[in-house]
Amino acid sequence: MKIFLKSLAALLFVSLAVWAIRSDDPQPKPGSVSAAPLAQAPTGGDPGWRTSSIWDDGKAEFCAYDVTWARYGHHFDGRALLVLVKEPWAPDLDVKADTPRPNGFEVLKLNHIRDVATGIYTYHQMASVFARRDTGSLRKIAATSAEACGISTAEMVEGTLATRSYFDGQGDRSQPWPAGALPEDGLPLFLRGYVSGQPPSTLTVFPSLMQTRFPELKPQPYQIEKRAAESGIELRLTGGPSVLTYVFAAEAPHRLLRFEREDGTIYRLSKCERIAYWEKHNPGDEAWWASSSP
Repeated sequence: MKIFLKSLAALLFVSLAVWAIRSDDPQPKPGSVSAAPLAQAPTGGDPGWRTSSIWDDGKAEFCAYDVTWARYGHHFDGRALLVLVKEPWAPDLDVKADTPRPNGFEVLKLNHIRDVATGIYTYHQMASVFARRDTGSLRKIAATSAEACGISTAEMVEGTLATRSYFDGQGDRSQPWPAGALPEDGLPLFLRGYVSGQPPSTLTVFPSLMQTRFPELKPQPYQIEKRAAESGIELRLTGGPSVLTYVFAAEAPHRLLRFEREDGTIYRLSKCERIAYWEKHNPGDEAWWASSSP
């Protein structure tokens, strides 16, 4: 009996010691946001475009583009949408908030959508990029690419990028998001601050995730050249694996007018309005496209 009581006392002592050690180690509360570092805000620039009251009108900036897309050694015609809208954010779940959170904030969401037919099948690609409205920092990315061969997806949340692909050697992978890197798919959002503001000499850009076969998932430094263009302000990114040229409207909120890549990919703005696009889902609402260029 004495041996049993001594063993029980020893077990109780060990349990109390473990509890004391763990109680000193701060544990995240259920539903709390991970302490993982998020991507930093772009340096410099003018925040006035994103803090403007224009984003408080209950509508979205809905911009359609005629696309020439380089693929398989050819150039295919397609269509793209850039949809930019303010949303309330639920940081506990990293999603749009249906109900306000005590620690919630506002984000600007860019939905970058591209549809291009190649031969007998079509690429359907999309990236959603979320940036805090107050600081301009990147919060989250979700991207997908689907065509007749399969589907690839990517998501960056709480500082970790996870990719899923059906290609050999590109299956389930995860890696830290490099601090300070801006996603190429979100540049039509992040570069707007440099239209009226002063850009830095270099930017770190993470390659596009709107891919079925992902490129090397490694950020690249680019130099920025800014000049007046005939229709607006041109920001040209050079020195990386691509040459990326963006032309934005000079007036706020600096809509993207044109985009070019050195491989011959081109976006040309065909129509852009502030509308509650989520209400235009009924038969006949597709007439919105009729007044855009073919």
